Amino acid sequence: MNQRIGRNIGLDYSFTFLNSLNLMHALWMIWLSLRGFSLLELGMLEGIFHGTSFLMEVPTGAVADLWGRRNSRIMGRIIFILSMLFLWWSHTFFFQAIGFMLTAIGYNLESGAGEALVYDSLVHLKREDDFMGIRGKKELIYQLAAIIAFLSGGYIATRNYDLVFILVLIISGLSLLNAMLMVEPPVVRSREAVTGSLLRRIFVSLGQQTRDSLLVIRKEPRIAYLIIFTESIFVFTTTQYFYLQTWWKFDGYTEWYMGIVFACQCLLAGLSAVLAPKMDKRFGEEKLLFIVPLMLLVSLWGVALSEYKALFFVLTGAFEGILMVTVSDYINKLIPGEFRATILSYQSMVFSLLMILIFPVVGWLGDMYSLDISFYAVAGTGTLMYFLYKAFETRKKAGKNLHKGSC
Repeated sequence: MNQRIGRNIGLDYSFTFLNSLNLMHALWMIWLSLRGFSLLELGMLEGIFHGTSFLMEVPTGAVADLWGRRNSRIMGRIIFILSMLFLWWSHTFFFQAIGFMLTAIGYNLESGAGEALVYDSLVHLKREDDFMGIRGKKELIYQLAAIIAFLSGGYIATRNYDLVFILVLIISGLSLLNAMLMVEPPVVRSREAVTGSLLRRIFVSLGQQTRDSLLVIRKEPRIAYLIIFTESIFVFTTTQYFYLQTWWKFDGYTEWYMGIVFACQCLLAGLSAVLAPKMDKRFGEEKLLFIVPLMLLVSLWGVALSEYKALFFVLTGAFEGILMVTVSDYINKLIPGEFRATILSYQSMVFSLLMILIFPVVGWLGDMYSLDISFYAVAGTGTLMYFLYKAFETRKKAGKNLHKGSC
């Protein structure tokens, strides 16, 4: 049994590679722009995606905890394939919106489930301390696959977008087969089985799982802080990433150029992710969570203010890679196994909520004024939120120290 569960780590590496080899990831905004969709409509579609993701994130996380991370991953791949067909064939906003909803659900079913499957496999094998190193290697694989996707996707798109979609569907099918080879790791559960009809068992189980997960976060508020703080930072880098595509396209740059820039950013992110465990040992959690997000914001301002947008965008990769790996480890160490996928889903839910609020506004600013104004707004709002979080954290620590001193 241990040998079969141990294979999950290698299979997860190959799944990550195939899953990340999405040739359309950096092209969907250009694809829809070529079909006549405005920046506001693109922002609305992204808002629909994140609205669906926000509503479905926790239920799908509970599905993974209750009925298996492997099963959740398989369902996610099937739904993602359907969503790509909508993106490819649909010409109206309504059907594109359906496709974006399906894409969100497909991502939801993978979000939390994959990471929980790996971490719980390591718990079963008594190798939890290996997680940060494995997470770093996985991030490198993800970024290398993204490099291939950006370069090949950008090159193929300049000749034939239909071929891009065909390759995406083939690769997604291979990732589905890969997921089916995995084994569900055993997880100790403290809750008794729910009785009654199938529908009652489903809804009661989902409700209990969500409630109990919130109780875990209430007992360990550090989980909530790490999730909200880091996802707030990632929202601004993601928003800038998507609208940079449109800015470069309007400025006359080709998809091939964008593919090279995105590939360089991915390479730097992957290399920094591998170095993240060493950075954590050298500086510790507190210093990393102060310095790395701050440098990420400096890069956002570089994109907004400088003519060297590509250079500063590439630099964001270095700081994102470190932050993703270290925070993932910090959070997982605080979560009981039976609630892991559900609580990790809250991480994606926070991201989706912030994207719902921010992404369409940035698109509106781009339509009404210019994308340069949008980039100023992204960097400025991100900086404001960073210092608000840090002020809150400092005040909370001061309150704790005062309480200790009075005891």
